[in-house]
Amino acid sequence: MKGTVLYGPRDVRFEEIETPKITKPTDAIIRISATCVCGSDLWPYRGLQPVNEPTPMGHEYCGIVEEVGSAVRSVKPGQFVIGSFATSDNTCPHCKAGYQSSCV
Repeated sequence: MKGTVLYGPRDVRFEEIETPKITKPTDAIIRISATCVCGSDLWPYRGLQPVNEPTPMGHEYCGIVEEVGSAVRSVKPGQFVIGSFATSDNTCPHCKAGYQSSCV
């Protein structure tokens, strides 16, 4: 499969990367339909933040769930999903109030 990888300032490559595999029961594999470049991608691209090793880009995305681990209950294969820039558990008081970006 192909992926966009940042190697250093202004050095972005679209190249063959390892195909993901389920390794933990909580994993899900998503076939990316679209992704974007955001501000946190631009800091290292512009040389304002160090790049210590090749780093995949595009952490804000949408796509189709291809496979899920045995413990995954919230999504299923074939479902369209959107990956947020922030992670949340949807169980804490902030998440329940609709403020997932303030998850504790």
